[in-house]
Order: sequence, then C-alpha cells, then structure tokens
Amino acid sequence: MATFSSTQHGEKVRLEVSEAVTSYGSGTRLTVETIGKACLVQLHRLKVKRTAGAAANFTPRVYSASAGTAGSVNQEFVGSSTAIADLFDVACEGVVFKTDAVGRFYVEPGFDAGADNAADIDLVVEVF
Repeated sequence: MATFSSTQHGEKVRLEVSEAVTSYGSGTRLTVETIGKACLVQLHRLKVKRTAGAAANFTPRVYSASAGTAGSVNQEFVGSSTAIADLFDVACEGVVFKTDAVGRFYVEPGFDAGADNAADIDLVVEVF
C-alpha cells in the first residue's frame, strides 16, 4: 500500500501520496486507500518517474476499479506517452471521480514492456 499524509480541510481531506514501486509490468497498479468507503476524489497532481526496467515508454492512468481497462468507463485519467528518461508531471484540475465501494482507486504507471520496471509515484488528491 502507498504511504500518505492527510490534512483535514472542512468537509474535505487532502491526501499526498508518495510511493516507490518495483517489479511493475504493463498492467501493474498501485492501490490508493482513501476513507474506507465509496467517496468522490479530485485528482490535483500526478507525477511518475521511471527509475529502472525494460520499458521504453510509459502512459500513466488512474482507474476507479481494480479491474478497469484502458478506454473503459473505469478509466478516470490517462496521461500522455512519456519516454523513460522524462518525468510525467501534470496538474489535473477538474478530474473528479468516484472510488470503488471501499474507497480505493488505482494508479497504473502504464509501462510498455517488461515486468522489472520501477518508478517513483507522487500524487495529490482531495477526498469529498
């Protein structure tokens, strides 16, 4: 599970998630826990930096279901294809979605090859 810090702002909780992942393949996902039940989440920022592995490119995605697939209704965000030497860093104002029934959502770095990839993932979300 990801490590995170949270700050209460009235009715909202701000989560800052930071995780170094290893042994990730093309569909491997980081599970992010929110408040333990279905809720709305606003994605404010997503940063992914590949640090090792066989992939030449990656395309970050965020899903509201563990079994969500690219191009499905459960894909809440998709970034642009990024070369491995680059940092994917985007402010995502306006990306609001509902988590799964237990308050989780899933971040997929989206590596294009290999099962030996590693990355640093940072994101900021607000939970309603």
